[in-house]
Amino acid sequence: MRTRVKVLGAVMLAAVLGGAGCAGTKKAARDVESAVPGLSQKQEGVVTDVDKDAHRIAVKSVSEPAAQEVWFALTPDTKLERDGQLVTWEELDEGSPVRVSFEPAAGAEKTYKVELLTGQKAEEVKQKAELLGH
Repeated sequence: MRTRVKVLGAVMLAAVLGGAGCAGTKKAARDVESAVPGLSQKQEGVVTDVDKDAHRIAVKSVSEPAAQEVWFALTPDTKLERDGQLVTWEELDEGSPVRVSFEPAAGAEKTYKVELLTGQKAEEVKQKAELLGH
């Protein structure tokens, strides 16, 4: 099933990119990724809740200010990373700036990777969150 979804996504991406020409291919790819269920997406935001018992986190997006917080299910296959290094649950706290790679799903999103942002990128996400009042 996953292979069929990837093939379908690749075909759709090729069709969009072929029609879009060279200009705007990154935007076209993002549009296809967000429009086709089953394709991985990324979201930057701030962790608003950590439910370690249910293995999930809530994240408030900084790119979509009107959006509600989104719950992300963390499985044993979900990678938790900071600067490319694996980290543990104990290092994931409310207020942490993160980038989440996920697949849309009913209920909590299926999460592939949670990157705890550091340095300049973390500061950018925190500043956006402050401006949006989260």
